[in-house]
Amino acid sequence: MMGSWQKWRIVCLSILSVEDVEDVYTIGCLTSGFLLFGVGSYLAYREIQKTSAAFLAIVRLPGMYEGICRAINTQTEMLHELNSRLDEILQDRRQVAVPGLRGEMGLILEKIVCSDLAERT
Repeated sequence: MMGSWQKWRIVCLSILSVEDVEDVYTIGCLTSGFLLFGVGSYLAYREIQKTSAAFLAIVRLPGMYEGICRAINTQTEMLHELNSRLDEILQDRRQVAVPGLRGEMGLILEKIVCSDLAERT
C-alpha cells in the first residue's frame, strides 16, 4: 500500500515531460549563475575599492606631509617665541638679583680656594 505522498509524487512527476525537467534545470542553473555572478561582482567591487583607497592615500601623502611639516614649524616658532620671552623675564630677574649673588659667590669661592691652598701646603 502506498502513502498519499508517494501517490502524489508519482502523479506529479508523471505529468512532467522531459522538456519540463530540462526547463527546471535550466532555471536552476540560471539562478545559481546569476547569484554567483552577483557574489563575484561584489568581491571585485571590494577589491577595486581597496585598490583605489590605497592609490588615493599615496596621492594624498604629499599633502599630508606638508600639513604635518607646517604644524611642526608653527609649534617650533611658538616654542622659540616662548623661549625668548622666558629669557627676557629671567634676564630681568638676573639683573635685579645678580649683584647680591655675585658678592656671596665671590666669598664662597675665596673660602674654597683658601682651604684648598691650606691643604696643599
